[in-house]
Amino acid sequence: MWLGSVMTLLLLMWVGAAPTFAKEGTAKTVLEGELASVPGRGPVLRARNRKAYTLSARTTYLLHTLGDKRLANRDVRLEGTMKPDGTFEVTHLYTVRDGKLYRVRYYCEVCNIAALEPGACVCCQRPTELQEIPVSEVDQDTIAN
Repeated sequence: MWLGSVMTLLLLMWVGAAPTFAKEGTAKTVLEGELASVPGRGPVLRARNRKAYTLSARTTYLLHTLGDKRLANRDVRLEGTMKPDGTFEVTHLYTVRDGKLYRVRYYCEVCNIAALEPGACVCCQRPTELQEIPVSEVDQDTIAN
């Protein structure tokens, strides 16, 4: 019985429909600004209000994406929750270009495999390519952050 529950939870997390475990009353927040990485602090958002927010994420793939050097100094929109310790826990990441939102994914052209985080292709071990997909083109079958 518990194995089935675990498998269901893993499947939901894989397709991006994982249940939210945030405390009731926790307000979702949207921040926009420039993504940066600060040594000793990790990923940081330099918001338009000139404030720097240290970023965290509940999932490792999202945390690895936030730290991807290819996204450094890029305009982003982050959705998430402010934590009591002052960090911003990111639940959704979008890049912003010309006022349009894009979802991020990593892709291996050789093997035709998409991934959620930067790194080597799981098949051929070549580096994956960062792709930005317009939000208007993302559907339930698209693998993207």
